[in-house]
Amino acid sequence: MPKILVVDDIPAIVEFSKEFFEDAGFEVRTAETAPDAIAAQQQFRADVILQDLNIPGGGGTFVYETLRSRNDMVPIIFSTGKPETLGDLAKMTNVSALRKPTDPEVLMAEVQKRLAKPAEPVMNPNPPPPPKLPPGR
Repeated sequence: MPKILVVDDIPAIVEFSKEFFEDAGFEVRTAETAPDAIAAQQQFRADVILQDLNIPGGGGTFVYETLRSRNDMVPIIFSTGKPETLGDLAKMTNVSALRKPTDPEVLMAEVQKRLAKPAEPVMNPNPPPPPKLPPGR
């Protein structure tokens, strides 16, 4: 069963999304703030996150940056009234954006697309040095 984390500070959107995705066979968790979203993802390990851009406690980009700094490459779909405020999506890893209000069929198609796409690898710019061989080898 795929898992989705829905993050929004508008209760009606959270409730609709929860019911919509549960009816489609998803296991759903919700959060209303950026810190709650980060904590929920650490515990729940969602397969995809659907989140608003403007959430209390730092905003959706704070959630994105925090998760990526922890090497969590979960696909994130920003659902926002102003996707243009996200900046250059091409510079973000495993992210897409949909304009609110979002047609449920479009939303489901984007979630399915994100679930089917393998996570984009992140190259460590400072890889650890190779292990040292014991003396005499």
